[in-house]
Amino acid sequence: MAALLAGLLLAACGPAIVTRPDVAAPSVDRAAALTQRGQHEAAAAMFERLAAGAPPAEALSRGLSAAREWLAANRIDEAQRVFAALPPATVDPTQAEARRLLDIDLLLARQLPSEAWRAAAKLPEPRSALALQAVQRAALANGRAAEAVRAVMALDKLLPGEAERQAARKALYLALRDAATRGVKLEPQAAREPVLRGWLEIGQIASSASHSPLGVAREFARWRSRYPAHPATSIAMAEITGPTTGPTTMTPSLNGPVALLLPLTGRQAVAGTLVRDGFLAALAVLPELRRPIVKVYDTGDPGIANALRAAQADNPGFIVGPLTREDAVQAIAGNARRAPLLLLNALPNDAPTPPNTWQFALSPEDEARQVARRALAQNQKRALVFAPTGDWGNRVTSAFRDAFTAGGGVLLDVQAYDANANDFMPHITAALRIDDSRARHKRMEGLLGKLQFEPRRRADIDLIFAAGQSVALRQIRAQLRFFYAGDVPTYMTSEGFDPEPTANIDLEGVLFPDMPWMLQEVGPVADARTTTQLAWSDKGLRLPRLFAFGYDAAQLMLTLGTVGWQWPLAGVTGRLSPDAQGRIRRELDWAQLKKGKPLVITAP
Repeated sequence: MAALLAGLLLAACGPAIVTRPDVAAPSVDRAAALTQRGQHEAAAAMFERLAAGAPPAEALSRGLSAAREWLAANRIDEAQRVFAALPPATVDPTQAEARRLLDIDLLLARQLPSEAWRAAAKLPEPRSALALQAVQRAALANGRAAEAVRAVMALDKLLPGEAERQAARKALYLALRDAATRGVKLEPQAAREPVLRGWLEIGQIASSASHSPLGVAREFARWRSRYPAHPATSIAMAEITGPTTGPTTMTPSLNGPVALLLPLTGRQAVAGTLVRDGFLAALAVLPELRRPIVKVYDTGDPGIANALRAAQADNPGFIVGPLTREDAVQAIAGNARRAPLLLLNALPNDAPTPPNTWQFALSPEDEARQVARRALAQNQKRALVFAPTGDWGNRVTSAFRDAFTAGGGVLLDVQAYDANANDFMPHITAALRIDDSRARHKRMEGLLGKLQFEPRRRADIDLIFAAGQSVALRQIRAQLRFFYAGDVPTYMTSEGFDPEPTANIDLEGVLFPDMPWMLQEVGPVADARTTTQLAWSDKGLRLPRLFAFGYDAAQLMLTLGTVGWQWPLAGVTGRLSPDAQGRIRRELDWAQLKKGKPLVITAP
């Protein structure tokens, strides 16, 4: 019995007294393995366990690793907690640097770029490769593109092999491209060193390449001629003009020719011809082997139905056009083969957009909405509106009203004027309540006798939106100044801008949105305008927006057929993006008239 009891006791206690290694025990190797597998949270927790109770130097090293792993897991608060609890710094220079670099990356993760840059600028010299990479990150986050480039130029001298140097250069190229795309000003003109200036220029070109399929190869060729031995050359060549990714390959997979439907005869012939010339001029920059075949069909005197039948007989791979709204409605119904269709006008609001169909128009309503959004962004919430009578004025007023009131704005008054009239005084005095001021004066004179009098406008106006053509707006602006409303921020649409500076003198200070084609004096858009000028004809000089419209129609046709395109498209008529209904939205540049000329201004 005693032997039996002893055996039972041994069996019961057996698992407790057998010794074996604890497979869950933390170790540096296991934490590193977790890091390699991307299990950053588990690695961070293990490094924290390793730091607990360790000697100071070892605790600091493990704590730094734990904070890095929490940061890699995007657990910023946890990383900050561990960083704040780190033991005091030791004399070890490697640990001291690691601590400074972690501080910089935590500041960047917490969206504190200015503080991160100040910390990066204090890193002691000479700087290691890791320190220079941290300087690059902090500089770009703080909009200091030149400092980021200088950091990589210094890094280039430290890296041991060509593969490492090429990797760092490519990272800089992509970082500059992304920075320019999100609005960071690279400002190459301010750089004196050729290598630095070349990096900043190629960053701008790379940004254009990521958003526009045309014209970038020509820009890159010019860059190469200016910087023949630049360290970014091979990277930019692979990214911009490479065999599989460059913009010259962004031709859609067409199952037939491009059918361009435009009025080349009849009342709309001038507009149709200019759009056609712009369309063909844009495609002319593509290599001949990748240039799509374009067949042009006249929708003028033959009519849209005949033109569409002729196009359908040629089995088009893409249809672009027609130009008028009435023809666009018919084109929807007549697209029997359901080829991709880019309409060059907008359908009525209640008309559904079929699949594989897009609407691209130079819409004044879009401009009115952008005026409303800019005014609201400037905290201007009480508006007077002047617009011409008729359909155009009604549409612009409605678009402005809808966008403005949706953002909390209030329309104090809307005046619809006759554009053919010579005197807009009744509309001005009514909107400014000048008659109310005169009535108050008469009442006061009835009580007090003869008084000196100067009419006063209402004082509750934040902005004035005056839509229409230049001739009418010049008179409206002059009469607003006469009644002391010249200091009120005044907006118009691009319809009021005359390319001839002397015609804009009376519109001094007025703000307006317009396409880059009309406003940009340097850069890819200006170069495209210069190189295609011979194709404009005299009519194009008077109606330049229509040529630009055709140019962007070609860019859109190519881009809409490209899988995985990164919108917006940097077009010459604006930054273009399709919405869920297939409408192409245009974001425009902004300008203010100064001495008759447009001064480009930044978005608020």
